[in-house]
Amino acid sequence: MREFKHYLLSLMILTGLVSGFVFLRFADHYPFSVGPQFDPHIRQKYREMINEEQPQVLIFGDSVVETNVDPGLMTGQLGQRVSAISEPGAGSALLYLVLKNNIANAELKPDVLILLFRDTVLTSPGFRVHGSFFDVMDEYAGAEDDLALQLAIRDHMSPVEKLAEAYFPPYRARWDLRAILVSRVINFPTRILLNCTQDCSEAAMGDVFGNQNFEPDQLNEAINSAENFLYTDENLDFGSQIDRSFLPEIVRICKEKDIKLILVRTKILRFSTEKPEPSALVAYMNDLNAYARKNDILLVDFAHDDRLDTASFKDTHHLNQDGKKIFTGMLIEAVSVP
Repeated sequence: MREFKHYLLSLMILTGLVSGFVFLRFADHYPFSVGPQFDPHIRQKYREMINEEQPQVLIFGDSVVETNVDPGLMTGQLGQRVSAISEPGAGSALLYLVLKNNIANAELKPDVLILLFRDTVLTSPGFRVHGSFFDVMDEYAGAEDDLALQLAIRDHMSPVEKLAEAYFPPYRARWDLRAILVSRVINFPTRILLNCTQDCSEAAMGDVFGNQNFEPDQLNEAINSAENFLYTDENLDFGSQIDRSFLPEIVRICKEKDIKLILVRTKILRFSTEKPEPSALVAYMNDLNAYARKNDILLVDFAHDDRLDTASFKDTHHLNQDGKKIFTGMLIEAVSVP
């Protein structure tokens, strides 16, 4: 028992000394800024694409854009130049940043922007903003994009988290420390034993653990689990979320740049006859429809369209080639209505 007390006392003293050293080491920098910061450089990938292709109609959204829409078919049917921007994994924060810093700054802006979304994504600013998702956001954000950091990250931090971010360096550096540890665990053995570089290692991990190797049911379960965030009570409350979201800024930018905004809700297989969508989601969509009408926005809702059956999907979110043709035809029909 005495040895344990000595051990405990030594541990407390050592912890105190280390904590004191860390505090003094960073004393000139306290308090740190709360939350991550964006690098000043803004990637202009899509601005350059728009300047080159000069689309009159631009389809915009996450990976669903690539799997669900055929821009070439739309160009032929509409008689207008149609291009597509598909950012895999994009939440509303990334969509806002790409719109603000790329699309809106193009020399010849599109006349129409068709934004594909599902359910509450547009008013869930904290969706997909951490880890690798933040890294992609940083590519399209500049140092002046504090609003994105506020709505996506800082507004969702508790007072304790903000205090730890400001005064406790290990907590502040947690994502960097995690990345270092993961890199060491994954890359170090392969580099030593197989002379495989980091790029080689990451490519191999993708080949082995990529979505293409998942059993369909397991992949769908993983997708649904990751997206439970969109269906929390908070995110299903349109009235409380709208002013804390990126949607008003997306609408403002489009109006300011004279771009006609069309919102298109895509169909997913999360809900079914056996498991219908919650009443709160129905109420949410009614509120979103009212908001769209108030702001002179066309909202197209394909969530319950019977033309897309389960045979049209390759997973709960993405269509197969047959489904892509069907969806593109539906979209052409919807946006062709005067």
